[in-house]
Amino acid sequence: MKRAREKAGGGDLRRVLGAVELPTIPALVTAAIEQVSSPDCDLRQVADTVSRDPGLAARLLTTVNSAAYAPRNPIVGVTQAVTMFGRNHLESMLISLAASRAVSGSATPGFDLNRFWTVAAWRASSAAILSKRVDRARSSENFSAALLEDIAVPILVSNKPGYAKVLHDWRDGAGTLADLEQETYGWTHKTVAGWLFEEWGFPESLRDAVTEEGNPEDGPVDYPVVRVVSSLSEPRDPDEVTQTTAARIAAVFGLPEDDAVALLGEARSDAATLADSLT
Repeated sequence: MKRAREKAGGGDLRRVLGAVELPTIPALVTAAIEQVSSPDCDLRQVADTVSRDPGLAARLLTTVNSAAYAPRNPIVGVTQAVTMFGRNHLESMLISLAASRAVSGSATPGFDLNRFWTVAAWRASSAAILSKRVDRARSSENFSAALLEDIAVPILVSNKPGYAKVLHDWRDGAGTLADLEQETYGWTHKTVAGWLFEEWGFPESLRDAVTEEGNPEDGPVDYPVVRVVSSLSEPRDPDEVTQTTAARIAAVFGLPEDDAVALLGEARSDAATLADSLT
């Protein structure tokens, strides 16, 4: 796994979260990520490592059979799944599953972790399906970034006093979540996610994709697919947010709006199943 030369975010995480125990990545998952990122990667060896972690293997199989990847025939074995993903896609996918697993125990009263992952899965599946049309080379990277964009939220709501009120105000329409966080704390959950990724040693490209600001309708951004599907957000009515996001897809990528609506509907129908593999 690519390690940041200096974990500059470590001190920031401690300042934000205090002396809480930070989520960690299980050793077998770390081993699989390190194997797949090695120049001498042997996918059979990676498959063997993944198979030794039944939870990770089940998540990987659920994901590879989801609408985001839509194999022609069901994938039933870990070796087959690993081969289908290929090295670069597999690294991104293992990182996504590792991060989701690391925060799966961050539930707190008043925060619906299942709903959180269902929305995140909708974004991720939408990003992967859209990428097949407009950014195929980065489909897995876009999937991971869209999935993990809000990864810090369950950690913050469990460990940061007052953060639950910020979420409540956001859901009540008091402003965007980023604006409310910035006003209250001087940082946003995406900034915290970037620090957390440094702590975990995740690739800089994924950290950049998650923390990037900007609106692709207003000018060029590095990860337009991720930025567009970010409007698939928890508090809003699903039908309303589908229309809004479809309009953004049409404006940024030139796809017919009806096609964009169908794409988002396909991704949404798969989100609950995909979310089950993340919790």
